[in-house]
Amino acid sequence: MLPHLESIPVDVLSQIAFFTVASAPFTGLGAVLQLLLCSRNLHDALSLTSCPQLYARVFRIRFDLVAHLRRSKLASPTTTNLALELQRRCAVLRRIRHRHVADHSILPDLWTIYLMLLESDGMNESQLHSAGIAQYIRILLKRCLGQQGVLPISVACLVWSHSVPDLMHRPEFIADMPSEERSQTLSELRPFVTGSSNVMNGMRRCPLSFDGSYNRALEMMPGACVGNNYRSLFSSIYTREYTLTAPSLLSASIFLTFALKEAIALQVPKHLPQTQVVARPTEHDGPTIEDFFAITRRRTPLVADSGHQNPSREPFADRAGRKMRASRSLAHDEEFYRVAHRLGLPDDTWELRSCIGLLSGTWEDFVSRHPIQCRLEEHLCFTPCMPLPSVPRNANEFSDATGTSKHRYELFRPTDTSENYRDPRHALDVVITGETPRRLEATWGAFIFFGRIRLSDGLVTLTRKPKYSGDEGRGTWIFEGYIHNRRSFVGRWRSFGVSERESLRGIFSLTKVDDPPSHLYPGL
Repeated sequence: MLPHLESIPVDVLSQIAFFTVASAPFTGLGAVLQLLLCSRNLHDALSLTSCPQLYARVFRIRFDLVAHLRRSKLASPTTTNLALELQRRCAVLRRIRHRHVADHSILPDLWTIYLMLLESDGMNESQLHSAGIAQYIRILLKRCLGQQGVLPISVACLVWSHSVPDLMHRPEFIADMPSEERSQTLSELRPFVTGSSNVMNGMRRCPLSFDGSYNRALEMMPGACVGNNYRSLFSSIYTREYTLTAPSLLSASIFLTFALKEAIALQVPKHLPQTQVVARPTEHDGPTIEDFFAITRRRTPLVADSGHQNPSREPFADRAGRKMRASRSLAHDEEFYRVAHRLGLPDDTWELRSCIGLLSGTWEDFVSRHPIQCRLEEHLCFTPCMPLPSVPRNANEFSDATGTSKHRYELFRPTDTSENYRDPRHALDVVITGETPRRLEATWGAFIFFGRIRLSDGLVTLTRKPKYSGDEGRGTWIFEGYIHNRRSFVGRWRSFGVSERESLRGIFSLTKVDDPPSHLYPGL
């Protein structure tokens, strides 16, 4: 039999080898390996070095490549690079499947996993979940949360779900997690969330190029310092024009903290009136039992949950508000451009401004025990006008300041399709205004919001003040955080106007929601 196989042309042999694994995309390459072991001649003909086109072809049917091509704006990777990347990813998936954790491979494996998730349009996530990535990350969090926790936490945010059916033999991760383990994880996340000096002191965000060398211009920001002895182990398909920085440890920790806390049922105060209809005659001001039940139904929107229904072509709203069937990886663009920077380009490139236009809409946070709702609008300043030197303190002040041609701002309209439409990424400045929807003022309080987006990295700063005179006792809060997955705004808040020692502090996780039909709440 072997002489007959060895007499077959290499291109036909390559086709035969491809079809041995094409029908089972979530298994290893054992069938090809068995073919290689038949004889030295077959091995020499079909090895990765001799026949990279075979392995590049397997890569294309097993992993997503569209996001990489869209983001890199470079020529398509060579067949050799794709073949090498297939070899690397198969090794990573094998270690995940066997729960093999080796100190020398943890960091490069986590970077490979993280980039696969940010590039995923369905296949990457399916490969990782079929190998058991969620359980693997649980093992890593127990082992290295306090040392290299930034990447395990960031990956957990992308692969853990609340409670889902048993798809591809995946368990119900957070809901099924033992309460002791959940409490332990929350306890270990707390120093990162609160910014404990003992934990954060000395932790720098260390930019690392793909050749493994440090960028010496270090940023003093929360993150994990990436080792410098891995050379080009993270990816074979990205060029060395990119520099990686660790994702935000603070944002990931807060996001995961909310997701874990939601597994604990919120106790509803029994002394409150049942509904707002019952409360109005008694002039009760504040939430009702019905309002608190609305809190218990809310869940932080986890990326993994959104992918279970239709992992590759979920409904997606673009910046113009148009519903479309788009690649899943588009929702990760903002996060990708925060961690992957193209060398030689300034910090205000279009890619880094990809968050503009995402804040406009209605946001709510019910799970923070301090419920928040707000409808936000973005106002964009374009050249030749000049940005305001500081954010105004109220709507009247903003209107007066922007009434001149020197400081002219345009309201961002999500559904703008006019000929005068200007790309939001051309904006010089973004000022945010907003307020509590009128239907919710009696329940949770009336507030106005003013803020700004830092275009260099997408940091959002919002100030919340009481809307009506006489409500000053509700206090002024300042929110700072980032947008994730285009529908979550997470970060920290603090009270304003009191001494540093007396200042109140907390964390928040706002979720973007669809506005209710106007006929249900006339005069919003």
